Amino acid sequence: MRFLFVSNFYPPASRGGYEQWCQEVAEGLMERGHTVHILTSTYRLSQLNIVEPKWIHRILHLELEIASLKNAFQFFTHRVKRERDNLSRVRNLLDKVKPDAVLIWGMWNLHHSIPALLEDRMGNRVVYYMGDYWPMLPSPFEGFWDAPARNILTGIPKGFLKPVAKTILAGEIRPSLRFECVLFPSKFMLDEFERKQVKIRKAQVVYGAIDTQVYLQSHRKERNEKDIISLLFVGRLSREKGVHTAIQAVGCLVHTHALQNIRLIIVGDGESDYEVFLRNLVAKEGLEKFVQITPAQPKESLPSLYGNVDIFLFTSIWAEPFGRVLVEAMASGVSIIGTRVGGAGEVLMENENALTFPPDDPLKLAAQIKRLVEAPELRKRLAESARQTAISKFDIQRMTEEIGAHLVSTAKT
Repeated sequence: MRFLFVSNFYPPASRGGYEQWCQEVAEGLMERGHTVHILTSTYRLSQLNIVEPKWIHRILHLELEIASLKNAFQFFTHRVKRERDNLSRVRNLLDKVKPDAVLIWGMWNLHHSIPALLEDRMGNRVVYYMGDYWPMLPSPFEGFWDAPARNILTGIPKGFLKPVAKTILAGEIRPSLRFECVLFPSKFMLDEFERKQVKIRKAQVVYGAIDTQVYLQSHRKERNEKDIISLLFVGRLSREKGVHTAIQAVGCLVHTHALQNIRLIIVGDGESDYEVFLRNLVAKEGLEKFVQITPAQPKESLPSLYGNVDIFLFTSIWAEPFGRVLVEAMASGVSIIGTRVGGAGEVLMENENALTFPPDDPLKLAAQIKRLVEAPELRKRLAESARQTAISKFDIQRMTEEIGAHLVSTAKT
């Protein structure tokens, strides 16, 4: 069958694990004999020095350019035209591809008129995989106009134009969507949409996943009790990820409990201000010998990264829809300590496949780290259980099969 996937971002021009799912499921369906086309935005298109296959169509304008000084003026000069262009390009691609069904992934920062058009043209043959909150979020331009200007050059025109722009936005009504079939990566997300009273005609949980085979093949080093215990955080550097909690916990272990055989490795990019805050926190706590902050790594290097550490820390404060990095670490045979916020609560089970702690609580996190440092057998038991959880519940083959079955069923309606 022929499927069209629609996503705001798509690897390698992506921003997180949600888009990696899109790629992995698309490639998995193609391996099963289906034809898949990807419709996505021009995000980072100029930076892609690769020749892509013809089934990837990077042709959609984002509603708001990310980190651009032109947004204030383009709101008035380009916004409406960009939406018209997008709708025209969607129509043309539908006529060219003639998909049997459409799967909509992330739509944040894309016009809601795009899924409305797809529902209108495709009828009930539209499926959503809802791994974020985009249907409930305001236009990204609302956040743009409310946010303070970064410098005086943008502040003056932004302050002058803001009242006019806010009036325009207040008078606009987004198209309503039918949401005939919505798949969620966790029950938490399904419950959140029901709690927010988003009307969905058919909803089902299809748990998020990873290619566990990639991580199962990573070779873990044999360690002894005298080795340094390495802690790892992987993810976006932003306050809601709670990375500071990990640094504070290490400070507690070093200065209060006199532990010297631990090292924390933080891997990720994100908000520059928050990264500066983290580095200053390391210096303030006197932890330069104990904490290392490095840039985000390509996904190909993650298996070896996980394979060289003892404990993975999942420190999120906000309720994440799923938590892909959790499953990557679990499949790699790493002991996990994490918060059970959002979808992570359906992955982490206290003292079964992980230890847990309350969000933004460095003292409780420090206590759980100390517990694992002093109990290598507990680390081993939790790691083995976590690996079995990843294999049995969160493998990409299962996710692809389930999504593919929904698409085939939808195409036949």
